[in-house]
Amino acid sequence: MSSVLACWNSVYNSVSIMVNCATPYHTDVNGREPWLDMLVTVGDYPPLDFVVPTLNLRFRYNPGTVIAMSGSALEHGVGHTNGNHACLAYYMWHNVQQSVSIQLCPPSNLKDLEPLVNVSS
Repeated sequence: MSSVLACWNSVYNSVSIMVNCATPYHTDVNGREPWLDMLVTVGDYPPLDFVVPTLNLRFRYNPGTVIAMSGSALEHGVGHTNGNHACLAYYMWHNVQQSVSIQLCPPSNLKDLEPLVNVSS
């Protein structure tokens, strides 16, 4: 695996591609709660919702939508739709980080973004 590290071009160490399938409500078991996963949806399909039942949230999941969330902390799922639909799920597994001796990522913190925000009055 260490030979792949030199050419791996993502902060995420894992990716899954799901095509034309519904995803029952679930939480992801191999990540860490503070880590954000990224979901990208593509295709040509009728309206679809991304649901986070724990928070009673529904997001329109149109083609081209990107969602960043902690799949380990929040139960989530997507129903069935007709048409062609794919989801690229980018995520991290802590055992992969440890097996290649890379320090585990710290939790996300909004204060880290403050230097990047320009607030003009």
